[in-house]
Amino acid sequence: MSTSTRSRHMRRKIIPIVALAAAGAAAGGIAVLSGCGSTASAGSAPASIAGYIPASSPLYVQVSTDTAGTQWTNLTRLGKLFPGFGEMRAELDKALAREGIAWDTELKPLLGETAAVALTEVPETQSVLKGALTDPAAALGRAAAKAADQPLMAVMQIAPGKAADIKALITQPPGGMKETGTQDGATLYADALMGTYAAVTDESLILGSTEAVVKKALEVKAAGGDAALSGVFRFNEALSLLPDDVFAMGYVNVEEAGKAASEIIPQVGDLAGGQLTGAAAMSVTAQPDGLHMKAVLVDAPQAAQQTPYTPTLTSQAPADAVAYLGFNRLADTVQRAVSAASASGSEDTKKQIDALTNQLPLLLGVNADDLRNLTGGEHAVVVGGQGKTPEAALALQVKSGAQATESLTALSKSVPVLLNQFGRGDTKVGKASPFADSGVKGQVIPAGDMSVAWGVRGDLAAIGNGAKAVTSVLAPRSAGNSLAATPAFKAATQGMPDKVTGLAYVDVRKAVPILAANGAFDGKDGARKRADIAPLTQIAAWATAGETPTVEVYVGMGK
Repeated sequence: MSTSTRSRHMRRKIIPIVALAAAGAAAGGIAVLSGCGSTASAGSAPASIAGYIPASSPLYVQVSTDTAGTQWTNLTRLGKLFPGFGEMRAELDKALAREGIAWDTELKPLLGETAAVALTEVPETQSVLKGALTDPAAALGRAAAKAADQPLMAVMQIAPGKAADIKALITQPPGGMKETGTQDGATLYADALMGTYAAVTDESLILGSTEAVVKKALEVKAAGGDAALSGVFRFNEALSLLPDDVFAMGYVNVEEAGKAASEIIPQVGDLAGGQLTGAAAMSVTAQPDGLHMKAVLVDAPQAAQQTPYTPTLTSQAPADAVAYLGFNRLADTVQRAVSAASASGSEDTKKQIDALTNQLPLLLGVNADDLRNLTGGEHAVVVGGQGKTPEAALALQVKSGAQATESLTALSKSVPVLLNQFGRGDTKVGKASPFADSGVKGQVIPAGDMSVAWGVRGDLAAIGNGAKAVTSVLAPRSAGNSLAATPAFKAATQGMPDKVTGLAYVDVRKAVPILAANGAFDGKDGARKRADIAPLTQIAAWATAGETPTVEVYVGMGK
């Protein structure tokens, strides 16, 4: 075996400790369960890890490598639900063995509590994007080269008393790394041929894409304080808002990332409502019944404009609903988007937007107050039923049901005219006809092989793909016969606060027949695809506003 080949193998002996752990974080932990695992405290990142990372680093991902905790147990249990888990785990063990790595005796005893990967500089993008439209292949090549040259750092906490074993592992002949000196109490190593550099202290293994990256990490650790990421207030504040017991967590310096984005699209800051500031932190937690993910923003006033509300339309959605998307005050959201587009555009763009907003009420036959009545409250898109085309309806909480009836009647006349005039010639929209069912009154409008319907009952209105879809969300419900009352929905939204800015829910098992009817599982790999998602039960997500806006996602799993 050549020195170059052996050196590549030695590099692979080091990287799995940290890189595989980071890959596990990105995949929710399922993909690398046989190699990493468990409990981490999100409240404060271990100083032995984040203390090596430069304070200005735009991206940081931390994964626990403690294999004896709750997270490891939960991840293993979840992994076993998937048909390919056993095979995947065996293949990973074989891959490690081919590199001469004995997990139980050689690597596992060396692991401390945590490993991390950090991007230490914001990528420069202007040189990559120059000429991208005229020569995308060249731009792609420049992007690949830039990514390869990007300074990366990985830090692994070493188990107490195992520093000598780490040194022996990375210098194992033939082709091992060579000792090159010392700095700040650490021993330096290098394999210049393979571009691998390392330092070993009593507590940590530091890996870098360049020698400068490794030395910088040691300098940062020696300086301490706000020179390191662990001393940055935003970093600690953001991570303190995450759950205490997590498999992985990450940090993004939004301000630094925003600068890079603004180099590409100068209007990014304007569209976000001002200069991009603050930081974001994210976590993945393995629970006995699924995965829970949370993201939080700190010091980012541009992200706190949404109006929170208490979801009530979940009680109007039928118990057999397949999916639900709740949001609030669509009129405000549209107004903010229009204002941002107008403010960031040219004078011609502003004139075009003004002309459109002035002409739209005339074309639709309703005024601004009518539209605010329809779109100024709580809204929800509800999908139910089975078959290739499920029932779908948009429910609207309105201030005046009578005004909503007048507005929708007017729209039933104007919209078909506009669609017939400007739409496809092969689909003609017909005249509306009235319907009444279970206290719901409305109209049905034929459109080729489909139909659009609307209805109003009390202070609720709905627009859907048929009278049945409209009635399903407007008709009175008996106790326990709504989505809000189902055990699956309650389990998925456990921990959701009373006020949110948005809510999404999918009952995966009810969605599978719809996917099947639309050919999602056709073909030779269809059965495997269906088996792969069989353990998924439901998915829920919600967002909150305020000083620290958050987004949380729950992915339920079970037999």
